[in-house]
Amino acid sequence: MIAAQSVCYEAKLFVALTSLLLSLSLPLTGCHLFYDAKMGEGRGAQQNLIALVGPAEPILGSERKPYSWPDGTMGLFREPDGKSYRFFAASAGFPIMTKGSLDDPIRDEIHELKIEGAPARYQYFAGGPILKSDRNGLLLMFYHAEIYTAPPHYLPFYSELGLARSTDGGMTWKDLGLVITPHASVRSEYFEISHESLDVGWGAYAIVGEYFYLYFQDLLHVGGQFRTVNLAVARAKIEEVLDAAEKGSEVTRWEKFYQGFWAEPGIGGRSSPLTEKDQDSFILMSDVAYSSYLKKYIGLAIGAPWPNTTLYWMESSDGMHWGNYRKLVDDEGHNYYATLIGLEQDPHLLSREFFVYYVNSKDYASTGSRNKDGVLYRRRVTMQ
Repeated sequence: MIAAQSVCYEAKLFVALTSLLLSLSLPLTGCHLFYDAKMGEGRGAQQNLIALVGPAEPILGSERKPYSWPDGTMGLFREPDGKSYRFFAASAGFPIMTKGSLDDPIRDEIHELKIEGAPARYQYFAGGPILKSDRNGLLLMFYHAEIYTAPPHYLPFYSELGLARSTDGGMTWKDLGLVITPHASVRSEYFEISHESLDVGWGAYAIVGEYFYLYFQDLLHVGGQFRTVNLAVARAKIEEVLDAAEKGSEVTRWEKFYQGFWAEPGIGGRSSPLTEKDQDSFILMSDVAYSSYLKKYIGLAIGAPWPNTTLYWMESSDGMHWGNYRKLVDDEGHNYYATLIGLEQDPHLLSREFFVYYVNSKDYASTGSRNKDGVLYRRRVTMQ
């Protein structure tokens, strides 16, 4: 591992001589150079170098990490000591909180959590991405809730997104309510007759001006036809969300983006896709964070082919128009549940260097499960 990292850091010193390195076929032992999708014009034009992506570092092997954790995008915040972190992520239908470091997220503590007030109709109720507010220790969690449509089996399923709150550092959580449900009803033939599943997403969000932007997958039901919107977005004013959360028992109205307007309700409304034509392999947005270095939002997307999925990089200046769709991680097997983690005080903000954490399973294609062999990896990304 040390040797591989050393080669990577040496490579960083020579990024200005990329063409020479490539012509010499210098072995980078797991590192790779990451280029802009846009090609220059004219003969001999070259792509712009975006970043150096470090080697895959195993952080938690299947024998150490909690069962089925993380089963979605992770949320985290830095502890007051500046060295430790609290990590939150879904597990086997419930959240798990850990305390540790970026090198070992379970170093100090592991706690199985429960979101109080979860309705009985859900068999899975867990999160997820965290917002640490400046309001008397108020924490918000975006959770993913599932209804198993052929119980007791967990497949197929229907899913929704909601919010929970904590005021004791994340030890206890209270359900505030749903914020996003698909346009198609759980009672539609898509679920009850065709027995299809819909993964609405894991709560990837961004702070855009005075709004939360929440990214998800929608399912439209129009004229008897069903159509998936792989990348949809809804928004709500941050202050209104926090005001409602402080009351402890409600959520404010969220609005989906549809045909140029924020006019559809988050609960059951319609959505328009944000993806472009060159993003046909896009499956689901895993995480979004703002880069102060690029002055853009960075998205991590899960991309085809299924089940041996790839992680893709996306960029946006406004959280709405996404481009520079590029393959970032293509490890052998199934790559899933990716999280962006910054190295600043707020890990949801990215600077020049940051980490991409993700789960990789070599056996998922044959077993349909990540739980026996899934490993939590990370890669260091250094912007150029």
